Amino acid sequence: MTALFADTSFWIALSSRRDAYHGRALAWSRDLTRTQASILTTEAVLWEWMNALSDAATRRVAAAGYYRCHRDAHIEVIPFSADPVDAAMQLYATRHDKNWSLTDSFSFVVMEQRRLVQALTTDYHFRQAGFEAMLLSEPPE
Repeated sequence: MTALFADTSFWIALSSRRDAYHGRALAWSRDLTRTQASILTTEAVLWEWMNALSDAATRRVAAAGYYRCHRDAHIEVIPFSADPVDAAMQLYATRHDKNWSLTDSFSFVVMEQRRLVQALTTDYHFRQAGFEAMLLSEPPE
């Protein structure tokens, strides 16, 4: 079964009608359902998503989405654990030439460990790290 990594920008776009990528995120979501692909994300990404939607007007949407991600059989949420966190910290500390966040670094480590190259994201940092930013294009038909 195919798996795509879902970054914060995907979750924000999916849950916010005002987001410039909302329509594309919905299209990708439908494509994932159609192809029975699964989603891989991290606890760090979900926390970042909830932080971005922490305003009183959007907090409920983010909280409901967080719980839905943990219950959905097609979504695997990678928890914080020592080995990937240590690897992310090392990547974060040694890449002085990049403006990657610790959440990005954690995502990159997880994607490399799972041998994933496609991420549902608009974040150019994923491209810098050698991954495909799928949310920048329409899903295949």
